[in-house]
Amino acid sequence: MSVKSEFQRILLNHNTKGFKYLLAISGGVDSMVLLDLFRHSVSSFQVAHCNFQLRENDSIQDQLMVQQYCGRHQIPFHTINFDVEAFKATGNYSTEMACRLLRYRWFDEIMQVNHLDYLVTAHHLDDNIETFLINLSRGTGVSGLRGMKILSHQNIFRPLLNFTKECLLTYAYENSIHWREDSSNGTDDYTRNKIRHHITPLLRELHPQFDSNFKHTLNILSDTEDFILNQIQSIRNNLIPHDFNCKIKISALDQLKPKDFIQFYLFDYYGFKDVDLINQLKQSDNSSELRSKTHRLIKEREYLILTQLSEIDSDEIIIEQEEVKINSLNLKFVCSNGRLDNASEILDGDQIQYPLRLRKAKEGDFFYPLGMNGKRKLISKFFKDLKFSKIEKEDAWLLVDNQDQILWVVNHRIDHRFRIKEHSMNFLNIIVC
Repeated sequence: MSVKSEFQRILLNHNTKGFKYLLAISGGVDSMVLLDLFRHSVSSFQVAHCNFQLRENDSIQDQLMVQQYCGRHQIPFHTINFDVEAFKATGNYSTEMACRLLRYRWFDEIMQVNHLDYLVTAHHLDDNIETFLINLSRGTGVSGLRGMKILSHQNIFRPLLNFTKECLLTYAYENSIHWREDSSNGTDDYTRNKIRHHITPLLRELHPQFDSNFKHTLNILSDTEDFILNQIQSIRNNLIPHDFNCKIKISALDQLKPKDFIQFYLFDYYGFKDVDLINQLKQSDNSSELRSKTHRLIKEREYLILTQLSEIDSDEIIIEQEEVKINSLNLKFVCSNGRLDNASEILDGDQIQYPLRLRKAKEGDFFYPLGMNGKRKLISKFFKDLKFSKIEKEDAWLLVDNQDQILWVVNHRIDHRFRIKEHSMNFLNIIVC
């Protein structure tokens, strides 16, 4: 089957008709073949070229070649110059990682501004083989071995993924496609280049059908991962029905088989990638925890509590308006000379020194809980009596006055001192919406 007919088949199989694309074109043979195939097959696409300024005049010539091609064929063209060395200084990035981060961030910006549907890259079968071997050498699971997909969940389309580099070169020669060769591709400076120059040629020499065998293996691995993820989702729905303050019974995790394998997939979804640390947490003291970028995992007796990191930066809110929103809790404060029927709590307004604040508990906090005949109690002891978990303690809010006296443990108990009395004339009505 010819490159053009196979390319058309891939477009048809992935239902790409009617979408708008952004092609990442470097000027190398792979990307210029991609550009030629798109020009003859797809009506709506734009081109983006990154100049990383790493090869002096060669980088300029790459940019000019792609720009002139797009100009001749009236293709919308975007280009940018990056200072890679300056960006590397902002973090612990290799040159390869810095270039990747820079270009994909820029591609996202172009796609959003121009309302494009898919980013298209010129990754081919040799790239997938190299990625497989790199991940294999570093140690990985099925997801690292199955390689790149033709169409990913991140809206990245790789229509050349079934073609070898040799196949693309043949197409370029046969169709008189002009490209520029990156001189760095001929060195062994990068891991990928070493694999390309020394390992894959040997594999093809040992097994003449290596490329077709490898594609078959990738298909099996991809199907295997899909099966695993479906099974894991079923287990997750049972053990972790939601990701906010969800209690996961430790004994249920320990009964999973194979335990570590399933735990990895369960918690990797929330950013926890080290199964050994999860197992250690299960054996740790109460209130021990792990954090990912988005979630916390906390040991609480016989449970692990999974919760999202709080979106609230402050532990204190000054009440300047009648209505206050805290996460999903909406509070409304109404001062009046009469009691409101829809109030959840009513305090003696004459005893309160304004303005009011909402804050989190701190060490040494105390109040006089209503119903305890005016006896003082530490907030920490009050939380303990309610059997609050670590998360529930952290999520609790206190309503305090200008003297930092606690008026109300929100949604739990008001202070005895601020209860309404027979002679109360003014009232603070608190409505939980």
